[in-house]
Amino acid sequence: MTDLDWHHQAACKNLPVLLFFPPEGERQPDRDRREAKAKAVCGGCPVRMRCLEEALQRNDKFGIWGGLNPEERVSVRRRVQRTGALSLVARPRPRVTVSEKRCCRCQEVLSAELFYADNRATDGLTSACKGCQHARERQERRDAREAVA
Repeated sequence: MTDLDWHHQAACKNLPVLLFFPPEGERQPDRDRREAKAKAVCGGCPVRMRCLEEALQRNDKFGIWGGLNPEERVSVRRRVQRTGALSLVARPRPRVTVSEKRCCRCQEVLSAELFYADNRATDGLTSACKGCQHARERQERRDAREAVA
């Protein structure tokens, strides 16, 4: 496959560009909906990892590439720089749909209903499921009691 042959196999090749790139003045709720739709397209794309690798190499600062927005790509780029392994990015993982999330603690793919709303975790990578969140809170209470005793 030559450098640009993968573009012809992309799931997004016939879709509107505005699905993957924000229009000027886009508000956050609209952005979240648009990005969720774009990421759903990327989730089933046969060349998703090639797209992401190229976006990381080019240091693209705009749009959804390989299923990640610019902030998420910065996070991945830092992780790759720390470990020196791009394989962390290319590791096959179960597909996560728009109605599902992956818990950052137990790594399970669960229904989005099993997560608390977290306005800080816009990338969906730092959200813990309710079960893991409750376990962490219980542990923090135990630690606080032991510190007092």
